[in-house]
Amino acid sequence: MTKNKSVRLEKDLYPIVARWLEKQRKCFKSAINTGLKHGRIDVVGIRDVGGDLSGEIETVSIEVKRDSAPFATATGQALGYKVYANRIYLAEQRSKAFTSEEVKIAGHLGVGLIRITGAKCHEELSSPYYRLITRMNMLLIEKLGLGACQLCGTVFEIGNDPQRNKWSNLHRTDLAKAIKDERGLMFWNEELGNRKHKLGIRVSKGGLVFERRFLCPGCVSNIFAPLLPEAE
Repeated sequence: MTKNKSVRLEKDLYPIVARWLEKQRKCFKSAINTGLKHGRIDVVGIRDVGGDLSGEIETVSIEVKRDSAPFATATGQALGYKVYANRIYLAEQRSKAFTSEEVKIAGHLGVGLIRITGAKCHEELSSPYYRLITRMNMLLIEKLGLGACQLCGTVFEIGNDPQRNKWSNLHRTDLAKAIKDERGLMFWNEELGNRKHKLGIRVSKGGLVFERRFLCPGCVSNIFAPLLPEAE
């Protein structure tokens, strides 16, 4: 295998891959080195795939390596992220294309391949589509400052600063205020929360309910605003 002469730290490659997701794969949101307690993804992107009649999204995860990493090990690591994502890739910095043997390994495991040369990415093997674990995917996109509307299914920005306040773009339970400020709404599903509490699935001090749900600004404005009596 020929080594890529443009030596870079692995983390220096992340922005290159993120830009590729945004420009070539039309991801409206991307993030670097993020994830849940089970593992952090080097680069992740979210894109719309639902067409005119659906708010469906697709989550793409990419494990980034320099070509010094053992190939089968790196590919196996990328595969683990299918619990979060619909499409998974291994991206490597290298001057030459992946070998036929490497393509066979990746194809057998079901991992797409991206070659990084300089500041460009080249997709050399497409990723299949995976049915992810919904709960983990929803937690991941919430960590990116996104939430799914319970009515229209569209994913929208619920917070501008997910690290400090991931719900900063929402009003909490106050529908009238959400309408006035043209913002989304967050509410809690108390029936579901209480049921989990009784069954010992999610027990909390003080009977707190964690089952949060979101309504996007469009649904708040278009559906609920006309139902409220006009202010005197």
